[in-house]
Amino acid sequence: MAASSSSVEEVLVLYGSQTGNSEAAAEQLSSLLPSKLSTSTNRTLTSRCMHLDDFLELEHAKWTRLVIIVCSSYGVGQAPIGARKFREVCDTILERFGYDDDDNTANDDKNKNGDKMLTGVTYALLGLGDSHYTTFFRNPTTIENALSAAGATRVGELGKADASGTGNMEQSKVIDRWINSIWRDLQSVIDKPMTEKDELRLKKAHEQTWKLCLELYKDWKPTNYYALIGLFLPLGAVIVGILVHLYLYGYTWGN
Repeated sequence: MAASSSSVEEVLVLYGSQTGNSEAAAEQLSSLLPSKLSTSTNRTLTSRCMHLDDFLELEHAKWTRLVIIVCSSYGVGQAPIGARKFREVCDTILERFGYDDDDNTANDDKNKNGDKMLTGVTYALLGLGDSHYTTFFRNPTTIENALSAAGATRVGELGKADASGTGNMEQSKVIDRWINSIWRDLQSVIDKPMTEKDELRLKKAHEQTWKLCLELYKDWKPTNYYALIGLFLPLGAVIVGILVHLYLYGYTWGN
């Protein structure tokens, strides 16, 4: 049954970039996406490009059904700028759910239907690195493994763009080939009608990812202004009462 969703579908392009190459590729993908992918007549396709960390902190991990990730490794397999918290989330996912054990009844992120934390999310992944370092592809690999372990489905080839590549394997050429070849795979996702079950799965992915973020980053919890008002309201009433008393009856110091 098709869901009665909005006529606008958004595709997020998320990136982490140390030198700017991943950012440039992500922005190129995002700008091309609405024109490269066709939709049914009653839908409009839009795209936004942002840091992976901003997706978590500012968007509260609100997954779209199709997400494109462009990310490099930095240093000894670490996450680059804009992807360090996302990497920590991926590391935590692998620590908790890295092994698909159907007998693990304690895993409350997998329901009786077999759905996992990110079931319903489809992603394409382009990784960048430098094979001069033995850990050059560790960060994209960690992202790939974590998303897969959490139930997300990768579409298309896992892109591997090596900064030390030469000739036909030069990094910029690999990036261009990956971008040119990924559209058919992305289109196959967009062509599928969004169902109510799909929307429920995305809602669950959003809620459980955000819950994990709040476990890891306590300062991300929104301020409960109602609780603060309830805390300070009695104190404010006392102060107002004192001021009214002084105004009506006066006060002489030393009496």
